[in-house]
Amino acid sequence: MNPEVSADKSRLNLDVLRPYLATRRGWFALAAVTIVAGVGFELWLPQILANFIDDALGTTALSTLLGLAGLYIAVGIGAQAAAITSRYVGTAIGWSVANDLRIDATTHVASLDLDYHTHTSAGALIERVDGDIDAVAKMFSHFAVQVISGVLLLGGIFVLTFRENALAGWTVVGFTAAVVVIMFVLRGFAVAATKAERGTSAELYGFIEERLAAIEDIRANGAGAFVMRRFQSVMRRYYTRSVTAWVKRSVIWTASIGMFSLGTLLALAVGAYLVFQGQISYGVAFLIIQYMSKLEGPIEEITDQMQEVQKAAAGLGRIRELFGQRPAVQRTGTTELPDTALSVEFDKVTFAYDSDPVLDDISFVFAAGTHIGLLGRTGSGKSTITKLIARFYDASSGTVSLGGWPIAQIAESSLRNRVAVITQDVQLFEGTVRDNVAMFVPDYDDRLIEDALAEIGLGPWVASLPGGIHTHLDTAGKGLSSGEAQLVALARAYVLNPGLVILDEPSSRVDPATEVALSAALDRLIEGRTAIIVAHRLATVSHVDEIMILQDGQVIEHGRRSELAAAPDSVFARLLDTARDGLIRDEVPL
Repeated sequence: MNPEVSADKSRLNLDVLRPYLATRRGWFALAAVTIVAGVGFELWLPQILANFIDDALGTTALSTLLGLAGLYIAVGIGAQAAAITSRYVGTAIGWSVANDLRIDATTHVASLDLDYHTHTSAGALIERVDGDIDAVAKMFSHFAVQVISGVLLLGGIFVLTFRENALAGWTVVGFTAAVVVIMFVLRGFAVAATKAERGTSAELYGFIEERLAAIEDIRANGAGAFVMRRFQSVMRRYYTRSVTAWVKRSVIWTASIGMFSLGTLLALAVGAYLVFQGQISYGVAFLIIQYMSKLEGPIEEITDQMQEVQKAAAGLGRIRELFGQRPAVQRTGTTELPDTALSVEFDKVTFAYDSDPVLDDISFVFAAGTHIGLLGRTGSGKSTITKLIARFYDASSGTVSLGGWPIAQIAESSLRNRVAVITQDVQLFEGTVRDNVAMFVPDYDDRLIEDALAEIGLGPWVASLPGGIHTHLDTAGKGLSSGEAQLVALARAYVLNPGLVILDEPSSRVDPATEVALSAALDRLIEGRTAIIVAHRLATVSHVDEIMILQDGQVIEHGRRSELAAAPDSVFARLLDTARDGLIRDEVPL
């Protein structure tokens, strides 16, 4: 349902919502019936009171007056029931639309390139997917019902007032026209300020999210005071823009109060004049005053909801901008990869994140079933190669192929099922052990999950848990060691049964004893599969088949590990000689 993006962000353009509204025609029909019924009851009530007053001042029997009183109560109850039903239906429409819109927005965000997420904070995305859509939901929950019923009520008041007296009718129409003109002048008064407020809110949430994620580093480095100064600066901007937006939105509300005070005096004056002229009765005079006071309700609702509309207009503009983001990687392939180990081929591949190429016209082939150690200094292009293989980015030029197929021709689902990527920063989620291994896919059999964990070496750990694989893990896997978390990540890949495994320094954050267990688990995982291991420790690639070394985006050495280690003039042999602590350091000459 990704809608086209409109360039006009200053007005309430509902194009982005039309696909969602079109599926709820039945709800809109129910809302229309209850709104019309409620307006009819609201218009009827003052008529009953006017008749009651005129009858009470005359010689009407008490039974008639009691009958009018009972009718007034019944109509009042009907008006309340209709109002409650219409508001309920409006709320149901608003929140169901918002939920569907959130699903589509979240799906769209997940489809965007890694580069977009790198340059956009999580807080900013949360504000768009939740905060902006929340403003849209509130607009539908209140504004739509109140404004439609208000417009109908105004029209009914005009007709019925003119029916009683032309001067009274023109007075009501003139007063309403003056209020509408003021509202029209002020309708976009706060949109820009509200949009700036929402943008600063996103900045604030992003700032908080990033600092909370780095709380240990902040404390360890004594940066608390600096962070608080930055926080105060962001909060000051948010406060200033929020106050500015609130003041501008309040101008509409303040203007309406002044107008309605004038309207009440005007109705009293016109009613008194017409009674003294003998043109209307006391009951009709009361009717005019009642109708004038009833104008206050819908117009006040409209002025109040205009603030929500301005928020929604700003939110829709930002949602439209979000949907306007398009992934550079077009996932239109249809080829299914085979259920075997996958070969990898780079043919004259060049890639640049910005202007300077990170990979420069490189070519190589990894045969299916081969285990490759990828070495090089920081910034040499190792991680970029793995990202191109996982198709987080597309090459600027050249061709990346898996299993003999250009990667652009491979179906996205097949690529994700056949290529497993395990990073050194393992992300665990709040959920059960099973959820974290199966990545919340319900189709996997429990036995498969248990076998994968046992194969990786976590069988005793799972057996010690009170609920086995159904034991709930804390947020972000708190309570698990880094080694256990890394093994859970390996189990994910084992369950996936991929043809290619990419490991980015899997043992960089574990102690030596855990590294031994992890190494054994890695050996079991990559057996019979193609494996690419990005390493900074030479011990990590001690059992691979091939070594490929990168420098400045170029392949400077690629061959069998045993042959390179035995060749005294090879770069890999020099690394073995100079990197005595087992680490490949940037200062070690390649």
